[in-house]
Amino acid sequence: MSIDNNGQPLNKSFNASRNKSKAVYGLKGILIGVTADQKLNEQELLFLDVWLRSQEYLKSDGDVIDLLDLIGDILKDGVVSKDELEELNDLFDDIIDYKEHGLSDDESKINELIGLLAGIASDSEITDSEVTVLTNWLNDNSIIQQVWPADVIISRLNNILEDGIVTQEEREDLLETINQITGVRFEETGLANGMATEFFEDDIDNVTYEGACFCFTGAFVSGVRRVIEDCVAKKGATIKKNITKEVTYLVIGTLASRDWRFTSHGRKIESALKLKNKGIPINIITERTWLKHA
Repeated sequence: MSIDNNGQPLNKSFNASRNKSKAVYGLKGILIGVTADQKLNEQELLFLDVWLRSQEYLKSDGDVIDLLDLIGDILKDGVVSKDELEELNDLFDDIIDYKEHGLSDDESKINELIGLLAGIASDSEITDSEVTVLTNWLNDNSIIQQVWPADVIISRLNNILEDGIVTQEEREDLLETINQITGVRFEETGLANGMATEFFEDDIDNVTYEGACFCFTGAFVSGVRRVIEDCVAKKGATIKKNITKEVTYLVIGTLASRDWRFTSHGRKIESALKLKNKGIPINIITERTWLKHA
């Protein structure tokens, strides 16, 4: 398999089926999020339109084209009727049930959840209806309740709903958590796809190189992966291609990889989080932080 300078497959057909499935489940979640109150406001419409235009894996399949046509009809008036919601669900069932998508149940649900979170936060507001929809979705999908990021959201929701009152401060805290998890800040950036997520990053004072071990994931705006790895090695550090207990720093490139396991994060980040939960001292930092201390 040929790869580019950032370690990504040159052949876009590599993982195409999985990437298309991630997009479909992500779209399903987004639609649940933006239609939680049975209507779409101007910013939600713009977010959905920008997101759809960015999905190269959803442009050629016949069933998906039917789905996009229906979404186009909904976008025209900004109102989602009961019949349209039922038709959306039927189309999703056809796409998901009758195609080989190569995703496990938990992968499907996590990608759907990330889409749901992005849809809810797309207009930078969180309503009571959206809190209710999110809570009900998590209750209905117990398979991932103990998996990141569902566990984080459940913890936040439990704290928010403990007294039965959702304050503005609690809404803002939940919105910020969602923005960090999805990497989507649509109002600020105009981008519907998340970049490298902020939520994973550890707060560090400096980066040491001599005797340290680095692992990189994603694509980097500061240079190609090979050159970056060479620079780090010249400073006395070693490089690992995958996460192990020996890794000192996992550096997340500013640009997410299309082939990450989930739309907001990949296997390296997932593996690092699991080791951190076991007490292994791995530092997860973004490209921006790494450059600050380079």
